[in-house]
Amino acid sequence: MTEGLVQQEIIRLEQARCRALVEADIDSLQKIVSDDVVHVHANGKADNKAAYLAMVEKQIRFLTASREKLDVRVYGDLAVATGRLDQAIEMKESAQRIDMHVMTTQVWAHREGGWQQVSFQATNL
Repeated sequence: MTEGLVQQEIIRLEQARCRALVEADIDSLQKIVSDDVVHVHANGKADNKAAYLAMVEKQIRFLTASREKLDVRVYGDLAVATGRLDQAIEMKESAQRIDMHVMTTQVWAHREGGWQQVSFQATNL
């Protein structure tokens, strides 16, 4: 796969991840996110895959999740994606709405079956 095709695939997968968050599609997230993922939220909290998926399923309703531009650099079987992520979420317990504007760095690894997100780091803008 050429570098350009890998870049397109990572962008497609990230769009699918954002769509899965809004649709609360845990099955799709299970496939996109690696079993050994480290997901670091903008508040500094780090989750493994089980904790991340439980949070998406039980604690947060994603109202929107959108990307302006994603810069993807490819290093063999790894890709690093950086870019702005805008989300509107609602806390299920309190119905509090939070608008989030973050810069993210994601690491994607090519493994059997395709590309998966292995690391996510968000920083508030």
